[in-house]
Amino acid sequence: MRKISITTILLALMATLQLSALTPQEAVDKFVSHSSLRYASLGVQVIDLDSAKSIASYRPEQANITASTMKTVVSSAALGLMGPHFRFETPVYLDGVVDGGVFKGNIIIRGMGDPTLGSVFLPNQANIVEEIVAALRASGIHMVEGNIIGDDSYYAYPYYDEDWDVGDLAYDYGTAVHALNFHDNLVTVSYALDARGRVTRSGFSPSVPGLKVISRCRGSRGRNAITPYLDYSVPALVVTGETTGKSYRNTYANPTPAPMLVDSVERALKASGIQYNHDLNACDNVIHAECSLLVLHKSPELTEIITSLLDRSDNMFAHALLRAIGARDWETKGLDSMPSDLDVLGVAAVKRWLELQGINTEPLFMRDGSGLARANKASVNFFGDMLSMMAHRTFDGVRLCDLMPTASGRAGKTLKANPLSEQIVLKSGSMRHVQCFVGYYPASEPRYAFAVLVNNFTCSQASIREQIGTFLCNLFQ
Repeated sequence: MRKISITTILLALMATLQLSALTPQEAVDKFVSHSSLRYASLGVQVIDLDSAKSIASYRPEQANITASTMKTVVSSAALGLMGPHFRFETPVYLDGVVDGGVFKGNIIIRGMGDPTLGSVFLPNQANIVEEIVAALRASGIHMVEGNIIGDDSYYAYPYYDEDWDVGDLAYDYGTAVHALNFHDNLVTVSYALDARGRVTRSGFSPSVPGLKVISRCRGSRGRNAITPYLDYSVPALVVTGETTGKSYRNTYANPTPAPMLVDSVERALKASGIQYNHDLNACDNVIHAECSLLVLHKSPELTEIITSLLDRSDNMFAHALLRAIGARDWETKGLDSMPSDLDVLGVAAVKRWLELQGINTEPLFMRDGSGLARANKASVNFFGDMLSMMAHRTFDGVRLCDLMPTASGRAGKTLKANPLSEQIVLKSGSMRHVQCFVGYYPASEPRYAFAVLVNNFTCSQASIREQIGTFLCNLFQ
């Protein structure tokens, strides 16, 4: 019997792989022909970055829901309009007088839209609470008689985007963007209901003065089904549904982050030995000069913010960038007061910037910075053009692809097990019946950009992610 060498077997396997390799268009055609996409609205675009030409596509002009891939749009515009070294600034003022180490007056924390204040996701940044305490001690102040004011007036109400689903607003992914944000605008709520649905106990961590839990639940013998929503007018977390009488604990959006920050400062003052006497009338007999700056807190640089929000798909961080872009546009126009439609200003500014870069924005239907609104839509042609432009642009040496996470673990098991997973950078986006990916390959020096937007598939979310991951393997293997 004739022996077959290992070399011969390897050569045969290589030949087989070469024969079975798919062209980019064949990889696209194989993906879109899956039975779960029979009724789907979808688009696929693959761009050769050297030529800026499409090498494979499917329905490139069709606009589909983008979900969180919209975050790449606002991130790109923020890099272009504000620069990679941009930092949000939050000034803290003393409005009053110091006499013998006693400050009489107001400590005013002026919110300017920084989403990172007290963020648990950026733990290495300067802590504004510690900065305030340290600055008071450095000024020789050992007692404060007056008020600590969290000034949240820079942005007008509503703090959330009006295109967001009201059912999302209470959850940790649906947090609104205030002028004065704190602790990611999240609060852990513990509460107990009795058998008739009445609140018997409630608590908040961190503490949020003024926030309540209101129950509109009814008692049930065997069913526990609770739905939360926020009432900004009270303010309160309102729960509806049915309960047998039990305890609950979950993390929700905080509708009033300013009081949470003020409470944190008050506690920190007392813990540091600075006596704090809350006195509404402390300023009545004080002749005020101009407010003096106590602290100018600065956020991490924009590159760190974008890296974090793209990796974790943080809706609040992303929408805060859109509002910052809108506020910047408003300030340059010298208008009298901040408009309530700040998001509209931000979207218009993003589109103008993209158009100046030569991008056609007609296929971009942008409502917010995060992609949380289902009204956000775009074509894969738009994403292909934008990603191609951003691949050829650097901002003080920073590229969009440098800030995007790798594909590892984000697009199914097949891609995760493939070495390609560390060589592809992408942004995913998902919501009910929506799964999208946009990104680059290879990560270090991209040669290709891709966009896959899938709406209305008939399989599970895990299954469509697996299909898209397999497609990327076929495309770039």
